[in-house]
Amino acid sequence: MIEESYDAIVIGGGPNGLICGAYLARAGARVLLLERRHETGGGLNTDEYFGFRLNLHAIYHMMSEVMPAYRDLDLPSLGLRYVYPEIKTAFCLRDGQSLIFSGDPRETARSIEAISAPDAAAYLAMWDDFQPMLDQYLIPMTYRTPEPAVDQIVEFQDTPVGQRLSEVSELTFVEMMDEYGFTDPRVRYALLSFVAQWGFHLDDPLGYLYPIYLCRMLAAGLVKGGSHRLSSAIYRSFLGNGGMVLDRLEATQILVEDGRAVGVEVEGGQRFTAKAIISTLNPEQTFLQLVGSSALPDELRQASESWEWEERSLFGLHLGIKGDVTFKAADPRVNQAMIVFCGLDTEDELKDHLHRIDEGTTEDCEWVHITVPTRFDTTMAPKGHSLLRAETVVKYHDNWATEGKAFGDACLETIRQHVDIGEVVLRRQYTPADIEAKLTSMRRGSIKHGAYTPLQMGYLRPNDLCSKSATPIPGLFVGGASMYPGGMILGGPGYIAAGVVGQELGLSGMHSV
Repeated sequence: MIEESYDAIVIGGGPNGLICGAYLARAGARVLLLERRHETGGGLNTDEYFGFRLNLHAIYHMMSEVMPAYRDLDLPSLGLRYVYPEIKTAFCLRDGQSLIFSGDPRETARSIEAISAPDAAAYLAMWDDFQPMLDQYLIPMTYRTPEPAVDQIVEFQDTPVGQRLSEVSELTFVEMMDEYGFTDPRVRYALLSFVAQWGFHLDDPLGYLYPIYLCRMLAAGLVKGGSHRLSSAIYRSFLGNGGMVLDRLEATQILVEDGRAVGVEVEGGQRFTAKAIISTLNPEQTFLQLVGSSALPDELRQASESWEWEERSLFGLHLGIKGDVTFKAADPRVNQAMIVFCGLDTEDELKDHLHRIDEGTTEDCEWVHITVPTRFDTTMAPKGHSLLRAETVVKYHDNWATEGKAFGDACLETIRQHVDIGEVVLRRQYTPADIEAKLTSMRRGSIKHGAYTPLQMGYLRPNDLCSKSATPIPGLFVGGASMYPGGMILGGPGYIAAGVVGQELGLSGMHSV
């Protein structure tokens, strides 16, 4: 029997909604999770076609084993298994050389040294700087409520590591290369690709993100059996502790009475009430659509109306192949890499490529990063077959529905220049328009639920009124990727929201944030 009254209602069953719900249910709260789609998981979807398991959206998990939910919810006991390729990233250069990045900084430095000895030394110095920043500040800060920039700077001054982090925090990604003395254009291209592959603008002053996107990508794992198994494990935890899921049911209104959020109305008119409502949707959906502009305080309405979407999105091409997949690079280690970048060689080429994407003056697929999941997990394809996943940065436009196939053809041509593949027996392209249609919180294919800019990050994500999960409307909380610390399967927003809501409800045994 479906009850109508709960302690908490979570809107959206993506990874953050599931994490938030699982923690609250584990603490004894009666929790209802509402999901628009036919399944929970959000970007953690794995679609199966004739035995091929396609991770159409999220695949690389940077915070896999350091995400609190991994241990707190005992996800390995619920079926989650990570595969950690030893070599994480390779760059195929046109002269036949390759740059090989692994989690071992000295092994990586040896690869860089073959191109530039000074840059190899610079890499080791940068790596040694970054590790204590991650351990002492950046990883812990991902799972606690943010502080205003001024307060954060004061905190950083307490230690030499914090002082160094403060110095590099407002550098652009290009300035970060200068700061550590990288000079070879090929090495700089490779290092900048770790952020460029996610649509970042290289001249944005977001230097504090660089240690995460470099070092944690070099520690990333793939979920055995497909990304959906991470969401399935969290889902099992949620249900196992008494949580209720209603899928194929879209929230149409957040009910506000006497200035307080008291419930949710869903498609069809049914209403559910709760002491706490947690929305994992984007600010436009949560505040302007579900609450309604007229019910918002002016400052919150203005902040929601000014929310900016990412200018860049991603295009994915997924190929089921009869036989094997082999990169043409001379270095055999390229075939052992989790991600292989092909098509560009230098920093200037990367900048020019991204500029032409932004200007809408390129229709070619010049730069791709490729993963062959079956190299590390044979369950991802039928026996005797391989699975190839290629992705590239693109700009959102209104013509993807008609131009997707042609762009996919161009990507396939680029892939064949660098990879020997057998017969293609399955092909699926995943355009920015597909992202928006499948995951409506990612408007305009905005994979992180909104642009990463200085005015939409940290204490300002989504705004200074809501970045700590609680909102100016009592009883209403946010907990999705448009909240601090952001998207990319970090698990931070859901974890923080659970802690804040748990304290609001007076639940014992909840973590503090």
